[in-house]
Amino acid sequence: MGARCGSAAAFLLRATGYRFGDEKAAAELARSSVCLEEPEQRRALLRHASYHELEPLLHAVEEDCARLRHPLVLPGEVREEWAAAFTREGARAALIQLGAERALSALARGGIEVIALKGFYLAARCYERKGARGFRDLDLLVREGDLPGLHRSLLDAGFVPAPERPSFVPAPAYTVYALPLAESGMAMEIDVHIGMHWPAEYERRTSLRVSDIWDRALEEESGALSFSAMCPEHLAITTLLDLAVNHRYARLVKFRDLLEILRSRELDWDMLADQARSWRVRSFVAPGLLYLRSIDLACGIPDGLIDSLLPDYASMRCFLRALPPEAIPAHRSRSFSPANLLFFLLADEWPERCCGAAHIPGHLARGRHRF
Repeated sequence: MGARCGSAAAFLLRATGYRFGDEKAAAELARSSVCLEEPEQRRALLRHASYHELEPLLHAVEEDCARLRHPLVLPGEVREEWAAAFTREGARAALIQLGAERALSALARGGIEVIALKGFYLAARCYERKGARGFRDLDLLVREGDLPGLHRSLLDAGFVPAPERPSFVPAPAYTVYALPLAESGMAMEIDVHIGMHWPAEYERRTSLRVSDIWDRALEEESGALSFSAMCPEHLAITTLLDLAVNHRYARLVKFRDLLEILRSRELDWDMLADQARSWRVRSFVAPGLLYLRSIDLACGIPDGLIDSLLPDYASMRCFLRALPPEAIPAHRSRSFSPANLLFFLLADEWPERCCGAAHIPGHLARGRHRF
């Protein structure tokens, strides 16, 4: 972790990998917070924590360090902002839980099997500290053939389609459904997936098969709710792919997701490696594991696994030099940085790297929203 000891970047990387209840980790984090009252570092801390969606986690970490008698040295405005985010996300999670109960019950009655994804599932089933992971909607993976039944079930349960939102699923279903919650003046949303919500070019440049995910799906429960879930290996890989393809590794909260997955699940690492090769996604999985190990050396990735997965070609070497681990807190997925441009040259097969290079001029011409 090459960032300066007292910098906001070094603090955030250390906090992302923090282990609750570890007195040594709390002491190290407290020492790294000493310089954060400097105006420049305070501004960077607030900016990076918000961008990387870490504020609820940081509040939980701060409270744990205080409990272990290693209080963090933080400006008052930082403490207040993190506490407010923790409270806000807790209220949002409660609303989503209410909507999830209605949706999942209706889908079960309709005989529609769904796999719960992303923040809702991770917060409910993987995170050690409840409230440390915020999320904004309920993501569900559904088989394409079940979309008509899903549509009917959600309509019957009071959900309203959002046709104005970007759509990734075919008619008659919609990608986004909303449940107005009259008592709160808010709405809870469901985001429907039949595959990965990522740029279409990656559907062609990889061989990810959603049928593999369904073949190894597991039955799980969260309170009164029952649903299907990915096996641990697929959960880790798809989290890495979301982090890479949709965010260019610029989301520390997703690195924390991965750590929580690894700390709460037993993974078959040989199966994970075989699946990454079969899906031709080593170029996205291996760098993510490399960054993850730099955040937490004890995260459990077997020795030699990353080297066995990491492809050795020129654009990969250049990318890793352009985005070292210590640069991730200041990295932004929508910037025109060398790392983001080099990202288009990452693929397991050389024809796909050429395809990625051909996309760069178009991405530049269309503007910042493409990055």
